[in-house]
Amino acid sequence: MLFDSHCHLDFPEFAVGITTHLDQAQAEGVTDILVPGVTAKEWSRVVDVCQLKHPIRRHTALGLHPCFLEQHDIDQDLLELETHLKLREDVVAIGECGLDLFIEAPQLEAQQSLFDAQLELAAAFDLPVVLHVRRAVDLIMQRLKRHRLRRGGIAHAFSGSQQQADNLVALGFLIGVGGVVTYERANRLRKVVCSLPVTSLALETDAPDMPLSGYQGMPNHPSRVAEVAETVADLRGESAEAIAQQTHHNVTALLGL
Repeated sequence: MLFDSHCHLDFPEFAVGITTHLDQAQAEGVTDILVPGVTAKEWSRVVDVCQLKHPIRRHTALGLHPCFLEQHDIDQDLLELETHLKLREDVVAIGECGLDLFIEAPQLEAQQSLFDAQLELAAAFDLPVVLHVRRAVDLIMQRLKRHRLRRGGIAHAFSGSQQQADNLVALGFLIGVGGVVTYERANRLRKVVCSLPVTSLALETDAPDMPLSGYQGMPNHPSRVAEVAETVADLRGESAEAIAQQTHHNVTALLGL
């Protein structure tokens, strides 16, 4: 029983053959997928993907991603997001949202303002958030401590230090572990994954991004969350079944499913 806690099934790579990708994932034991939106214009596609008939349950997250500031009409999009949250009971999280200092000309002040607005909505609607964070974990922590979300969220594609992971867990966040953990050179992440209690982990693919070791240059697929589980199990000296069951429980409990 596997929960892919982050998979962009609305991306163009999946525009044709979504059912095929879902069938492949089901064959690998995936039962649930969290599908996040990153811009307002994509939200309707996310909702449509989550409503397709298929045994795999898909769950909707809607947010405004910091890497796409130029695509956001911020005031209007935030109003639209609030409307979705008022009218749609199937939105289980806000995200992706966060901060990114890796991109060129990051416009930090605008990013922080947008992130704060989404944290306020998360608090108002008592929802968890799906965090996007690159080279900005400490700044993210400052904003999270200010807003103190009751339900925390998922730190997607975590790449920080042990202390940063511990601080996020203390604030109610699961640490998102994806394809990067399958690379032998990812020593810091592997140590974090082994040191944290399994109750603090969430497995993800970020498909079609974050390819696993051995699949470099190829689109990622939600079915490969099973390989992420196997790698985490090997690193921790536990069974893949136990890792799959506990991380599935972690995400379903966080999202209130």
